[in-house]
Amino acid sequence: MRGFRIVIAGHGTLPAALLATTEMICGEIPDLAAVGLAASETPDHYAEGLRAAIGRDHRPVLVLCDLLGGTPFNVASAIGRRSPRVVCIAGVNLAMAIEAALAGGTLDDALVERLIEVGRTGIVETERHRARRVS
Repeated sequence: MRGFRIVIAGHGTLPAALLATTEMICGEIPDLAAVGLAASETPDHYAEGLRAAIGRDHRPVLVLCDLLGGTPFNVASAIGRRSPRVVCIAGVNLAMAIEAALAGGTLDDALVERLIEVGRTGIVETERHRARRVS
């Protein structure tokens, strides 16, 4: 059983799409939320929604953000600096979201490293653009 909540944070509808796709693959996942930043939304208003998704029950929370340096990451990081129970990772992809959703146990350094590695190894270049040599 996973001992932490997961919040997917990002721009527009990307967080909701990542959540829906993760649940399409894994089934319904408890304690998984998505918070998208609308184009017209201020950082302060976004922070209110993100804080609500994080909750106040003192459980650890993993915030998976779409983009390093973007408003969702900056807001999540600011919340995380004030609350050691909140861990933020930037650069979420579907492989990372699935791995986090299926993780058991606690939110610790080993899990964070595993999630980052899963995210990285899921990024590859295909050979479709390379010229083929004919012998």
